[in-house]
Amino acid sequence: MTARGKFVLTVLILAIAGVGIYRWLLPYMPGQKPAPAAATSPAPKSSGAPGGPSAAKSAKLDVADFVAPQTACPLLPPAATYLPKDNVLDLELSEYPGYAGIVVANGGLDPSENSHFFRKHGFKLRLKLSEEESWPALNAGRIAASATTVDVLTAHCRNFQVLAPLQIGYSRGADGVVVRREIRRINDLKGRTLVTAQFTESDFFIRYLTQEAGLAVHMLGSPSERPAPDKVNLLFATDAFAAGDLFLKELKSGGTRLAGCVSWAPKTTDIVAASNGAAVLLTTNRNLLIVADVLVVNKGFAQANPKLVAGLVEGILEGNRLVRDNPSAHLEVIARAFKWDRTKAQAELA
Repeated sequence: MTARGKFVLTVLILAIAGVGIYRWLLPYMPGQKPAPAAATSPAPKSSGAPGGPSAAKSAKLDVADFVAPQTACPLLPPAATYLPKDNVLDLELSEYPGYAGIVVANGGLDPSENSHFFRKHGFKLRLKLSEEESWPALNAGRIAASATTVDVLTAHCRNFQVLAPLQIGYSRGADGVVVRREIRRINDLKGRTLVTAQFTESDFFIRYLTQEAGLAVHMLGSPSERPAPDKVNLLFATDAFAAGDLFLKELKSGGTRLAGCVSWAPKTTDIVAASNGAAVLLTTNRNLLIVADVLVVNKGFAQANPKLVAGLVEGILEGNRLVRDNPSAHLEVIARAFKWDRTKAQAELA
């Protein structure tokens, strides 16, 4: 290369370097605005998982309203024998129309000499309504009996010292999954979060449905935990009615973390009615004979008092017959016990 060529090449290289240095220093020069950022596509909408745009709405869930999942059989207090007082047996039930026959046979919730149990078998029955899982009280002998479903017995393993002398019936349509209206099938719950109560028929029901749909379940420790994208995620409340209340509360507050709840009637229908169209009943167990309601009796009491247990069983069967044969004749007693009006009682028994 000639001397002139070398000179021209050197000038060209210096010019290119100068332009590069100028462009690099331009944003830092006084009076200069930074270059606009490259155009990007809008960020996708969040599915409600923590950390996304809807994380602020997810924060409306109070961690204190949820309970951590258990991974082993629930611990119960040591077994003790229930001892009746004043010829009165204590039986705890949930607010559920399938137990209406027990209420009718007793003539209400309070002990009475006019009840079928006293007239035919010589003992009185005190009914208490509660949505709490009363298994510690039953195991420890603080109540004589309760009603639950078969799956609950298996979940509590050998810790649960009870006998189940009677199948009260099947929960035909009582258990249900309530979801946001855009969810149309169980498979749409993949990657979403439901709230229910662990070791209850609701827990069993959603596990059955997901299994049939080919989906796995993932238990979350708290609302702040990131959901598994390929599973149906479960948060747990203290009981199934509380689970329904939490879902409805979030719907009304505009939160997006919960996709639905699993509970039972009348809570399921109450949520749909109160949601102003935001929630629907996705499915129930009306045509699935998989949730069986049974009478469970304190084991020590049952072994010591077989005649009283036999009378309890006979009275419940008689109450079921009365409700089945002529439900309208007993609507007032049922409605008063469950604090429903007559119309609601009629609808719940339909």
